[in-house]
Amino acid sequence: MPEIPPDGPLRVLHWNIHSWRTEDGNSNVAAVADLIRETAPHVVSLVEVDETWGSPGRLSDVAGRCGYSWLFAPVFEFGNGKPEGGFGNALLTTLPILAVHQWQLLWPPQLYHRTEPSEPRALLLARLGWPGGSFWAGSSHLPREDEQARKTALERLRTLTCGLQEPWLVASDFNTPASSWLDPAARVAVSAPLMTYPASAPAEPIDYCIASPGFQLDTEVLDSAASDHLPLLISAHQRVQADSSGCPACHKRW
Repeated sequence: MPEIPPDGPLRVLHWNIHSWRTEDGNSNVAAVADLIRETAPHVVSLVEVDETWGSPGRLSDVAGRCGYSWLFAPVFEFGNGKPEGGFGNALLTTLPILAVHQWQLLWPPQLYHRTEPSEPRALLLARLGWPGGSFWAGSSHLPREDEQARKTALERLRTLTCGLQEPWLVASDFNTPASSWLDPAARVAVSAPLMTYPASAPAEPIDYCIASPGFQLDTEVLDSAASDHLPLLISAHQRVQADSSGCPACHKRW
């Protein structure tokens, strides 16, 4: 279990785990647990988490193996005539969990019809304790095929993060490069545009982290064949004392 350094960076692992499957369709549960143990981050953001209804056994298993607390709030549930499972984002952490909430990124909520364009989208947030204060950590996954839905979700994400007490950070499979939607002059930190997808021949920088402006984000892509995305390890350093008042007008600077 990672120790909390008094002056060191916050370490975040983010990974699209492809419904607990490798590109070949085999289970990657052990590989996910191994990478978490190897990198020992303070926070883990997992997206495309697919769990049996009412019993998130694989997520619980991974967290238990690694000594982490876990949060899973399904973005949608699915089944034929009866509930079978839930799908969405998860956060694992070794830090104290002070508050949790989830917000839809598309409105009105969509009904899931077993196609990517019909998937609802949400932002999972946890307020976590840290030496000398606390911060918001978020995990999300945005639409890929429907450009208009992705734009809507991004605008909603802007609004939600503007209302958060700083400091905050959100790791996501954005399914679009930061350069396609973030103003270069935006008052928001963003991790480097590193290629993460597809894992077999990375060509798209679509997995990354955004954060309140007090953070500096140093990021590396990790080598793993356990999913269709490569994982990211992010070190978040606080450059200045964060403004705890939030940024009610910051959407104008995004």
